[in-house]
Amino acid sequence: ILFVMSSIAFAQTQEKKEAYKFFEYEKISDSLLKEKFEQFYNALKQETVSQGFIINYGTAKEIAKRENKIRNLINFRDDDMPRLTFVQGGNSNKPKTIFWIVPEGAEPPKPE
Repeated sequence: ILFVMSSIAFAQTQEKKEAYKFFEYEKISDSLLKEKFEQFYNALKQETVSQGFIINYGTAKEIAKRENKIRNLINFRDDDMPRLTFVQGGNSNKPKTIFWIVPEGAEPPKPE
């Protein structure tokens, strides 16, 4: 019995979840961004213990503009928003934004 129980415990510790990239964009229309954000939001709501990470790259001005646009989508929601973390990814030749889903116990993404 001890052998069986220890192998079950070992198998459970081997099942480490990983963060995954949900969506990435450089340029996007407002309507498509709203659609993708809704999909991201719904995925986070389904995985109740997950956290969303949104990493923005570009100049400080571009990062602020992208973050404000996304925050306006969040404010548009009527219900509770799942946990989100905004990360300033740093300066980049091309501004871009990456949406990540991080399950409980997974390592958060690091800026590239």
